[in-house]
Amino acid sequence: MTGNSFTGTQRTSRAALALRSYGIVVALVILVVIIAIIQPNFLAFGNLMNIVSQWSPVAIMGIGMTYVVITGGFDLSIGAVYTLCAVIAAAVGRTEAPIVAFALAITVGLAVGVINGLVVTGLRVNAFIATLGTQLIITGLTLVLTGNAAFIVTFDQFKVLGAGRAFGIPYSGMLMVALMIIGGLILAYTPFGQAIYAVGGNKEASRLAGIPTSTTIASSYAIAGLCAGIAGTVSASQLSSAQANLNPTIVFDVLTVVIVGGTLLTGGSGAIWRTAVGVGILAALQNGFNLLNVSPYYQDIIKGIIIIAAIAQLDWRRLLGPSMKREVAAERPEPTRNKAEFTSTLSKETS
Repeated sequence: MTGNSFTGTQRTSRAALALRSYGIVVALVILVVIIAIIQPNFLAFGNLMNIVSQWSPVAIMGIGMTYVVITGGFDLSIGAVYTLCAVIAAAVGRTEAPIVAFALAITVGLAVGVINGLVVTGLRVNAFIATLGTQLIITGLTLVLTGNAAFIVTFDQFKVLGAGRAFGIPYSGMLMVALMIIGGLILAYTPFGQAIYAVGGNKEASRLAGIPTSTTIASSYAIAGLCAGIAGTVSASQLSSAQANLNPTIVFDVLTVVIVGGTLLTGGSGAIWRTAVGVGILAALQNGFNLLNVSPYYQDIIKGIIIIAAIAQLDWRRLLGPSMKREVAAERPEPTRNKAEFTSTLSKETS
């Protein structure tokens, strides 16, 4: 009797884990099917490629935000960095070659990310406060640089990255997919990725295991800044212009795709593929609303509801009985001071 009960709780645990891990994929598939039934044009190749092009900056920034959130951090400045880098790319691109403009803009994004990391880890300022301060500084700096006017680029070469296509597939989409694959592989299969998970899961235990926690956390902010710089150059290239109010709410879209994807704000859990699914869900919703001529005001309301629902979702452990909680606790290995063993174990638990 006891053995059967134990086996039953094991099955419940596995089912709960599977639902927690892949429920968002099922949700995306159901959403796409529903929208396609209501509006068949949704699955047209041209429409899908337009979605990919439109959401590539958000997806690219989502990569960096995922790294930061997994470490237990937060980056409110990513939207301001995105705008600043877009402005720099457009301003320099008016007189210089696109490669020079893009390289400079991306370098600035990386530099701001490094500064964020140093403020959070070196000065030990709360991540929310630190990046809020950085966001205000960068927004003000962007307004000073532009005078609230748009920088317009007339060179056709400048728009190739953002607006160019090969066989109907946008280059921006190709770049997005490549960066997501690279970011996902690094996070899942490298010692650095294991350290990201370990620090987010238990910072003190990670420190005792020999992981350079401050460097790891600072690196996540550098990656976020780098991704914001790339996304800014993509947007500037798409529009052949940039200004201080380029997309003031993009940070909320980035946070939404990361949260909806299932990356926990408490840190230690998440994945790039989850963020990709989050992008798919939000992009499908917005495009479906546009095809159905739903007012943007209602779209914002629904986005807000989605964010709250995603954050408020119950952790799967709360659905389990006391016996299963004891089983899960018993199966969890004791912390080890060996760095390789500790990070490998934690990576498996949080993947």
